[in-house]
Amino acid sequence: MEVDELNRRIGERYAGRRWILVPDVAAGAASLVAYLRECGAAGVMVVAGTEGIGEAPDADTVFLTRARGETTMTAIRAFLASIEEPSAELLAAVDAFDPAGEALILGGGFSRRRRLFRRPVYGARPASWWALEDKMVVDELWDAAGVARAPSRIVPVADAPEAARDLASDLGTVWVADNTEGWHGGGEYLRWVRSLDDVPEALAFFSRHARRVRVMPFLDGIPCSIHGFVTDDDVAVYRPVEMLVFRRTDRPGLVYGRAATFWEPPADLAAEMRAAARRVGAELRRRVGYRGAFGIDGIATAEGFRPTELNPRTSIGHSLQAQVAGLHYGSIDRCYVAGDLEVDARWLEDTIVSAATRRRGGVSIVPLEGRYPEAGVGLRFGPDGAAAVDLDEVGDGEVDATMRIGPSGFGSVLVVHLDPDRTPIGPSVAPRVLAAIDLARTRWGIELPPLEPASDRSGG
Repeated sequence: MEVDELNRRIGERYAGRRWILVPDVAAGAASLVAYLRECGAAGVMVVAGTEGIGEAPDADTVFLTRARGETTMTAIRAFLASIEEPSAELLAAVDAFDPAGEALILGGGFSRRRRLFRRPVYGARPASWWALEDKMVVDELWDAAGVARAPSRIVPVADAPEAARDLASDLGTVWVADNTEGWHGGGEYLRWVRSLDDVPEALAFFSRHARRVRVMPFLDGIPCSIHGFVTDDDVAVYRPVEMLVFRRTDRPGLVYGRAATFWEPPADLAAEMRAAARRVGAELRRRVGYRGAFGIDGIATAEGFRPTELNPRTSIGHSLQAQVAGLHYGSIDRCYVAGDLEVDARWLEDTIVSAATRRRGGVSIVPLEGRYPEAGVGLRFGPDGAAAVDLDEVGDGEVDATMRIGPSGFGSVLVVHLDPDRTPIGPSVAPRVLAAIDLARTRWGIELPPLEPASDRSGG
């Protein structure tokens, strides 16, 4: 199979149909809308919470629910409520776009529903697959798959301090909530408990939001992930991806900033991560009949890769690698899960790994409190990785990265895109992103706590 042939088969599924997309920000759907039009879709509607920053989608209809929250997760949940229990105005807009009621929802976004707006979600995942995202169940999965992990304990919230005393590393422990309030991500329901001084705040938070927590040692090393794709008889596995997770220096805390593929772990660590993903993918298929994309987050410690959570879906790590191969990964996943596409796992793995080895990429998206007007600059980094100047002082084409800021559903976001041709392969790019954040503090007056990168303990 060739890339063009696979894309042609996907295009046949999209052609002649009306599609409704439900991203939380409209700008995030711009490229998919363009692709659907290339494939000959009969019409495209976008239902989003806010505009987002960047190019607006060229859809027939764009409906904004204006759902908002105080944090990333509360904004996501407000948007989910706005599409899962839609207003009469939204339903009328959907019916006006699709009066025959024949449109399909292309990807449910963060929703786990199999129907939205009285229409089916194409390639919807079953509940048994989504249930695997609960942090309370993954340790048993690692054990069944034969993947080495850090010790942990799942306890009622009140018992977490005792578990922390038993499990603490030199850097303390990490507590993460169950799914009492539903799926969560971005580290929002996680607390780094470094000492006894941090316990009261952690207990207060989890007492409000969870019944149980998983307690494990704080693992020192680069946060990273490994991604794969489960087929009927095989598992495709890709390259390791660096997760951009920054540490607060004023108090224990973490700030999630998305991902990049420039980091090159030692060969033995990369092999360990890929082998773990292959075993986990096979175990997922065995226990719940899993098919399609998944990812494993973890830490590259001095002792090797240690997993922390499972993402039973597509994620940024898939997209960063597939797009350089000319593949639309979300479309591959949806069509395969829907039973409308055959995928050869070995071909998919070889194609993506080969392309992603040659061409890297990365984007950091950092949430900000407060509302900032949309703006953007180009960046140049000094030899030590420090942000030196911005686009006002250098010509177009001479920038190492671009940086944009703008409003979101919970405040604002800062987005840093690293130029693949001007970013070194090998070391972590977290210091470069932090240098960009420092420049944003000066240029736009953003308020973020002091941050530092994770330590590289992998030996790379």
